[in-house]
Amino acid sequence: MAERISLQESLSKILKQRIRETPEYRKHIAKESLEKITRGDFEDFQLFQLQNTLHYVYNKSLFYRELFSKKGIEPGEVQSLADLAKLPLTAPEELAEKPLRFLCVPLGEVSRVITFTSSGTTGPQKRIFFSEKDVEVMTDFMGAGMSVVATSNDVVQIMLPRGPVLGQSDLLARGVEKMGATPVITGTEPTPEEQIQAIERHGSTVVFCETLRFNRITVEAKNNRDLTKMGVKALYLTSNYLSDSMRVNLQSAWNCEVFTHYGLTEMGLGVAVECPAHNGYHFNEADLLAEIIDPETGEVLPDGEEGELVFTTLTREAMPLIRYRTHDISRLSVKPCECGITTLKKLDRTTRRLESAVKIGEGDEIYPAMFDEALYTIPDIVGYEVSIGNDGVKDSLTFQVEIARKGAAVEELVRKVILKIPPVQKNVKMGKMTIPEIQLVTPGSLRKSTRAKKLIKDMR
Repeated sequence: MAERISLQESLSKILKQRIRETPEYRKHIAKESLEKITRGDFEDFQLFQLQNTLHYVYNKSLFYRELFSKKGIEPGEVQSLADLAKLPLTAPEELAEKPLRFLCVPLGEVSRVITFTSSGTTGPQKRIFFSEKDVEVMTDFMGAGMSVVATSNDVVQIMLPRGPVLGQSDLLARGVEKMGATPVITGTEPTPEEQIQAIERHGSTVVFCETLRFNRITVEAKNNRDLTKMGVKALYLTSNYLSDSMRVNLQSAWNCEVFTHYGLTEMGLGVAVECPAHNGYHFNEADLLAEIIDPETGEVLPDGEEGELVFTTLTREAMPLIRYRTHDISRLSVKPCECGITTLKKLDRTTRRLESAVKIGEGDEIYPAMFDEALYTIPDIVGYEVSIGNDGVKDSLTFQVEIARKGAAVEELVRKVILKIPPVQKNVKMGKMTIPEIQLVTPGSLRKSTRAKKLIKDMR
């Protein structure tokens, strides 16, 4: 019987293959191969890749050659992974403004271009370029990440937007095939009932879907179907924060394990996979370096401290990115993980982005994940939208809530749940905020506004 494979094992195999394909590195370590990959091996190869990448972008990228020259930095100054902190950060706005200045290959060698808007909701558009080699690296990790959740015996139903060849669904399907499972792309157009029928028709045992979309499918379908009889063994959710309360609801509805995925288009879509202990992520350390910085000062923070997540690509050919600011807030730890992984760092769940946090009343911070944890304790909630306004004196929160059942009692329950959130409770009591307004909306009315990344609409 096929078994799931840990990300540590999958990335070790990838690293061994890279070493076999890199004679310069084999000469550097004076070995033809490595039997067992240790943390030190990962870091040694990462440094080797980093030094090559820095020389590569200095010679090939107009943006980085100009940036390094302006800062008086030579690629050769980086002699350790800690020296990475000497290099300047790359802002998303810089990437959006002049993407072609980042390009390191002729346009004719670009196999895939992804154009998107930051956070899926706001900010300037970005264009990210990938070569054929980059696509292979991306799908290698997608296969490695999928092997944490699925086995070669599984049928993986992909409920992501349909697109062209080398689109997101196609790339993930290629990754699924690389790890031996069978992909089925059903897209996002089918209704919840049609998606359930597709699970039955194809015998799907693993489902990959955006978090909020799959919650909607579940809530709309569970009253007419016994989802526990569908034969689904694992849910693999992406694009949005999964609250503990929603995880419990989904596990109960489907009677299966729920995993989450952290992705970033700029880093090649696939970045990190939730570990089997469900207490954080392990990420693609074969191709990425991660740091946590103080978002105000840019200073690198010690192990375990919360800050902004920053990535550096190590194997990118078309558009390498050095110390790229994600605007996601997280923690990074080198301590052994509860799941048994010892050679990979652990990344905390990202509960918020810099853009998603809003100050209210006395300067208290609120963000969507905070409301997710509270609202999805009510299992029948399909989705919600929240906006904040001000009448000239007090801040006010307005919630549009789509729920499977209506009535004054439900409305009052939603209000009570929201009022228990500490920053809301504090500011209402202090008279800095009015009692939140709750609007129960028609079922299905928020379907089109379901976003990959939820933001609070600040109307002040």
